Amino acid sequence: MQALKNLFSRSPEQMELREGIPVLPGAFPILGHAPHTLGNALAFLRDAEDKVGPLFWTKNIGRYTLVCMGEPGFELLKNKVTSSEFIREGSPDFIGDSLMSRDGASHRNLRSAMSAAFTPRGLTASGASAIAAEVVESYTSRIPQEPFSLLELTQRITLDVIFRIIGIDNEELAAWNHNYREFVLGALPIKLDFPYSPARRARQGKQWLDSRLSSLISKARGKPEMPGTLSALLKARDEEGKELTEDELIQNLRLLALAGHETSASVMAWMGIVLAQQPALWEQLRDEAMASPSMPRSPEELKSHPFAEALFREVLRLYPPVSWTGREAIQDLELYGKRVPKGTTILVPVGTYGHDPKLFPDPERCDPTRWMGRRLPPSAIETAAFGGGPHFCLGYHLAWVEIVQFATGFAREVARRGMKPQLAPGSAEPKLTYFPFGAPPKKTRIQLVPA
Repeated sequence: MQALKNLFSRSPEQMELREGIPVLPGAFPILGHAPHTLGNALAFLRDAEDKVGPLFWTKNIGRYTLVCMGEPGFELLKNKVTSSEFIREGSPDFIGDSLMSRDGASHRNLRSAMSAAFTPRGLTASGASAIAAEVVESYTSRIPQEPFSLLELTQRITLDVIFRIIGIDNEELAAWNHNYREFVLGALPIKLDFPYSPARRARQGKQWLDSRLSSLISKARGKPEMPGTLSALLKARDEEGKELTEDELIQNLRLLALAGHETSASVMAWMGIVLAQQPALWEQLRDEAMASPSMPRSPEELKSHPFAEALFREVLRLYPPVSWTGREAIQDLELYGKRVPKGTTILVPVGTYGHDPKLFPDPERCDPTRWMGRRLPPSAIETAAFGGGPHFCLGYHLAWVEIVQFATGFAREVARRGMKPQLAPGSAEPKLTYFPFGAPPKKTRIQLVPA
């Protein structure tokens, strides 16, 4: 019994140094600080900085990882003294040889081939933004009157958007959704492989997806006129004039579904919760949405919805779906006056920059107007939730388009019914929890009530 008690007892609140850098106290035996990061990781990081400073070690299942807060951490994302390639070694089946795990010329070539399809112009030309509008309208028109889970709704929307823009028919969406959910189990740290285990189910889901993606690519090669992102990627060429290989397409389409689905769904769900909690914001969004003759179907049309875009940016700032990202030092470097050895894994807390009072005065207040009336677009650090440097999120503009479309479509449909959103009585408290992406609880429900 004492041995079991010791297993779940945190380390004493005493300062320990490693390489002259403090090790954050409060780690659990074996699991280290991992249990803390599965709750509100942003609060954990900010509290840790207050306790030991902007540079500190964490322990995670026996491994030390360095956390670098503040602008010096953000500078590491430029990959001048760090690399992302270590991610492939730690997660070969889940992340694979995708954009996320490449650096240097290999990354530039692959990104140059893929980037055009995800620009505002590319999303319009491929029809992806119009497809996203159709999916959003289809789902928002069927919002129930009784209490419902926003996160469950938005996860279906975002996954269907991604599958539709790569050419999957409506009748096949259920099977794709199921196998994608199985594949996502590969994110869990438990890698034991036995029948029905998460690892086994994840591998089987991946095999199913890869087989279907291969068939989809073959089908699309024979239909150059087919709309959507996959068709645009098949026509793309890198800096050397080479087309994407089938393996590169499969690896990165899987990544697109992973990164672009969970993250956008979380922001959409939080947006609905904020609107349910703050009637004044709901009224502003409703009035703007109803003043437009129709749903925005292209990035150009989104310009007439500045409040919806500002709401998207403010909700993302307050509830970022990604708390941190990792890099590996490729040379000895200095951070906050301390030497950091080559090979050190460094976590950059991208989610915390939105709560920095130097960047955003009164950061805990939800104020979409702070994004409106600007002459310049948001700075790199203001969009840190999408990463930074050469690995800035490829799907940034797709997320912007579909989330603003959701805000507008949701407002138009609810207002058309003469209703407004509010949190359902007895609903779970909307708290940000990371596992592995940040999201509100699925049991947080809203309901429509007469306006």
